[in-house]
Amino acid sequence: MAITGDNSPNVAGSVIMLTILAFVTFGFRAYCRITRRSWSTEDWIMTAALAPFCVLVAGCVGGAFNGIGIHQSRLALPENQKYQAGGQKFFLIFEVGYCAAIIPIKLSISWMLVRVSEGRKKYVYTQYAVIALFTIMNIVALIFILTNCIPVEAAWDPSVGGSCKPAYVLADAYYACTAVNIVTDWITAIMPIPLLWNVQLDKHSKMAVIGLMGLGIFASLSACVRLKYTVNLTNQDDYLYAIANVVIWGFAENAIGMIVGNVATLRPLFHQFFERTLRRTGYTSSRSRSRFPSNYELSQHGGGKGDPGNAYLSTVTEVHGNQARSRQDSQISDDDSQKMIIHGAASRGHNDIMVSRQVNVTYDA
Repeated sequence: MAITGDNSPNVAGSVIMLTILAFVTFGFRAYCRITRRSWSTEDWIMTAALAPFCVLVAGCVGGAFNGIGIHQSRLALPENQKYQAGGQKFFLIFEVGYCAAIIPIKLSISWMLVRVSEGRKKYVYTQYAVIALFTIMNIVALIFILTNCIPVEAAWDPSVGGSCKPAYVLADAYYACTAVNIVTDWITAIMPIPLLWNVQLDKHSKMAVIGLMGLGIFASLSACVRLKYTVNLTNQDDYLYAIANVVIWGFAENAIGMIVGNVATLRPLFHQFFERTLRRTGYTSSRSRSRFPSNYELSQHGGGKGDPGNAYLSTVTEVHGNQARSRQDSQISDDDSQKMIIHGAASRGHNDIMVSRQVNVTYDA
């Protein structure tokens, strides 16, 4: 049995839509990383986030069909009174899932920046401080939520004889947690701009990387909207209806964080898609070709100007086929010790193969 209507369809619809997008983008992320053998620490962290994220989804969807978003006037009817307790129970699951999921989601994005920032200490330490701040704050909030009512069952079943803290105390904890998440989101979203601005990438590649890594701003906007509805936690007259928007925007913060964290790793797929589209339509991308291969990732060591160890290093081998035939270009990373044998190369002349042994990229500190 379930109860629907009022604002509950909005809760269910938004949660289901964002859940599908989150899992689809994660699937693309896994495909992109595994096929290019570039699976790294942040990918494991995002994979670990799936478990608490599923708990969050269960709390939101279960709540949408068990009282969250329903007016108190309907819940007061004798046949609907059971949904009053059900809605409060699923809201507690939502709260636990929110705090447990947002830590690894934000950590995955932050760790990606730590890896890109390697060798530039001020950026690395800044991101470590951000990680410590949002991790500690969300763990404290999780502990507070679990101890808000003693025993825990008192949160949805007053008959157990327990006690709960006043509603405004929980609201204050939400304000503090949301404020920390907003600040850390903006720091993480803005950090790629100074980090990559002096790197010698062409303008289009630089803006693409900064844009993909700065998508976390959208997750922060969800937190800002949720902050507006946090006051509804103190609503005593129509509680389950009032917290519907808290659930919607709290879930959106986590889901959008996961989506943008996944999308930020898909640049090789985007590049491949646009290359195929251009070829299919008869256009060439030679004018806009990046100075790096399509599978280039900013995962090398970097540092300050003038330090030989503080430059992005990538060894690339380019093999160009004979122009008399259908021209084929391929770029292979020597880091993977890959080799290519060109059949019949000797018979086509000495200018068919061009090898570029190393690319050194430096940037201003």
